[in-house]
Amino acid sequence: MKKKNVTLIIVAVLVVAFGLYYAFASKSALGPKKKDVLVWGMLTDVETLNPILSEASAETIMMNGIFSTLMKVNDKLEFEPDLLEELPEVSEDGKVYTFKLRKGVKFHDGVELTAEDVEFLYEMKMAPGNIVPSRAMWEKIDKFEIIDDYNFKITLKELDVTWLEGWAYSECMIPPKHILEKEYAENGNSLTKGGEFSRNPIGSGPYKFIEWKANEYVKLERFDDYYREGSPKIKTIVYKVVPDTNSLLAQFKSGEIDVYDGAQANQYKELLAMKEAGQKIEVHKYPAYVYMHADFNLRNPIFADKRVRQALCYAFPKQQFIDTVLDGIGTWADSCVAPNCWAFKPELKRYDYDPDKAAQLLEEAGWKLGADGVRAKDGKKLSFSITTNSGNKIREKFNEIAKQEWDAVGCDVTIQNYEASTLFGDILENVKFDIAVFGWSAGFDPDCKTLYHTEQIVDPATGATGQNYVGYSNPHLDQLLDAGLKEPDQEKRKEIYYEIQDILAEDVPYIFVYYYNEIAAVPANLANFKPNPTQATNTWNMYEWEWK
Repeated sequence: MKKKNVTLIIVAVLVVAFGLYYAFASKSALGPKKKDVLVWGMLTDVETLNPILSEASAETIMMNGIFSTLMKVNDKLEFEPDLLEELPEVSEDGKVYTFKLRKGVKFHDGVELTAEDVEFLYEMKMAPGNIVPSRAMWEKIDKFEIIDDYNFKITLKELDVTWLEGWAYSECMIPPKHILEKEYAENGNSLTKGGEFSRNPIGSGPYKFIEWKANEYVKLERFDDYYREGSPKIKTIVYKVVPDTNSLLAQFKSGEIDVYDGAQANQYKELLAMKEAGQKIEVHKYPAYVYMHADFNLRNPIFADKRVRQALCYAFPKQQFIDTVLDGIGTWADSCVAPNCWAFKPELKRYDYDPDKAAQLLEEAGWKLGADGVRAKDGKKLSFSITTNSGNKIREKFNEIAKQEWDAVGCDVTIQNYEASTLFGDILENVKFDIAVFGWSAGFDPDCKTLYHTEQIVDPATGATGQNYVGYSNPHLDQLLDAGLKEPDQEKRKEIYYEIQDILAEDVPYIFVYYYNEIAAVPANLANFKPNPTQATNTWNMYEWEWK
């Protein structure tokens, strides 16, 4: 999954040299457990552990241990200071933020973290040579002023009522200037996901990076000089890669992993049955700010006509998918704004399953049914591919059903799935897809500018970055997205986001499929595991975890 950005997961399969480690370290939720190790199951490996370049929630899950942020969004959706002594002071016009860092916070190499490291993050996010996921947050900064080692001030170019929230997420994890500036210079004023720091990160978080074995595991160990006194409690965290959701469940049952985060909706009843049978686990289910969607690459002429996009919406049996594939554990989605958000519009244009309506729209758009059962227009067949990350059974099932239903109305659909690192790296970043299926993980504010604004369109030819992978452009929507960031009155903001949702429901750059009810299964004796519905992820407070 991307983090308004995307929903993935990552971790570790230990080999011969690690065999003894497992033998003594982990019996998991279902049996005796050595108290100094926790094994977290991950669906896929990651691309980078450099927060400047990261855009996947699976990376956040790991980097929450390695790095720190200025502040956090906790499980109650409240801001709280992290590296800051207190939440920042904001000027009356809402454009000037004054920050005060804690003194004595150390990076894992013993060097103190200062305001220069925060400024360096800003500089790296804006550096032309760095292919960052988005510069939207950073381009709003007019001036960054260092007052002294622990105090700094940021002035925005214009009011943005959502701007502060970004400092709570992985995009704003603070890297060490004294290490990264050398790599940046030696690499021709750029950082890459294949760089040394991406593979061997140093931060100021509760855990030190120890080892990354590709497609097997990432290992972290407690940082004894972490600024929060008495934490972390657990010595070693191992993120184990298990590239299949059914295998993740099986390994949770067998005790090979301790935490199964992001369990599939259709596994919820089985996890509950385990608990009811007396196994000592806790199963958390909660509404999340995450939705699954199928994205149209609007650069493809087939999808230029919104009637084609609308037709494919009508031709997919969304409610049946939720009831059967998800076992009812999901909420119908028509919007990029979550149902549990104050700006959610309950009545939007709804695409109930209607193959006849789909066929009608395709006819109106000029796609005529041929003798072979495939529609064509101007000599070109209605042929395209659909892709997702392999191993995610729910998304794979979506593709299978979509192919069946869309073929039935005259399409010629092929399925091409990829390893997650390939999908969220090469395929999306270089827009080499027709329809891509994945998940967006957002904050609790309805702002979605990075997804739909013309300025955020990804263009590999020019190096333009953002998260508007679909290439969607609507000048009026651009104006609304900009206005939504400047309006301090929530009721007026609600009106703006209501209109935004109406436009997206009509234009259909995505098929909104469903909102997640997130599911996490953990041992009953793991204290202080506090699920977080935002893109902070469930490792946001891992320094508090403790075996009881």
